[in-house]
Amino acid sequence: MKRWLAAGIVTLAMLAGCADGQAPVMGQAALGAVKLESSDGRTLAIRDLKGRPTLLFFGFTHCPEVCPLSLVKAVQIKRLLGPAADDLQVAFVTVDPQRDTPARLRDYLSAFDTTFLGLAGDEAGTRAIAESLGVSYRRVGEGETATFEHTASWFLLGADGQLQDVYGYAMSEQAIVEKLRMRMP
Repeated sequence: MKRWLAAGIVTLAMLAGCADGQAPVMGQAALGAVKLESSDGRTLAIRDLKGRPTLLFFGFTHCPEVCPLSLVKAVQIKRLLGPAADDLQVAFVTVDPQRDTPARLRDYLSAFDTTFLGLAGDEAGTRAIAESLGVSYRRVGEGETATFEHTASWFLLGADGQLQDVYGYAMSEQAIVEKLRMRMP
C-alpha cells in the first residue's frame, strides 16, 4: 500500500509540472518530439537533422571559453576531414534560449563557419533534449552577466538520426576525425 501511494504521489508530482496537462516528453523521444527554431529559419526536431552525420554541441553564445574553443575544434575537424567534411553537419543547441535567438545564433556561428546550424527552443524543450543525451547544464548568475555550467561534449548522430558516439572536450581533433572516418560513409 505504501509503495502504491508513493508511486501515485511521484506520478502526480511529475504531471503537475505540465502546465498544458500533457505528460512531459522524456528520454530519446524528445529528439523527435521537441521542435526548435534554427538559425536558417526552419522549425525542426533533432531527429529532422538525419540524412547525414551531425556533430551536436550544447552551449551558449555568451560563453567565455569552452564554447568558442569547441567551435574552433569543429572547424579544425572539418578541415582535417577534407572533402568528407561536406557530408558532416555541425549543430549548436543553445542552453540560453532567453538570450540566444536564432538570429543571434546565426551571427555568432557564422564567425566560425557559415554552414554551422544554430538551434534554439524553449527552456522545457531544451532541457528535455539535453537530458535525453545525458547533457547537464545550469544557469549561474542573472541578467546579461549570467553564464552556464554545461556538459562540453560533442554528440555524433548518424545519418539515421540515432546517437552513435560521444566525444569529450579534451579529445583531440585528430582523434575525433579518426573516429568519424570509421562512422562516416
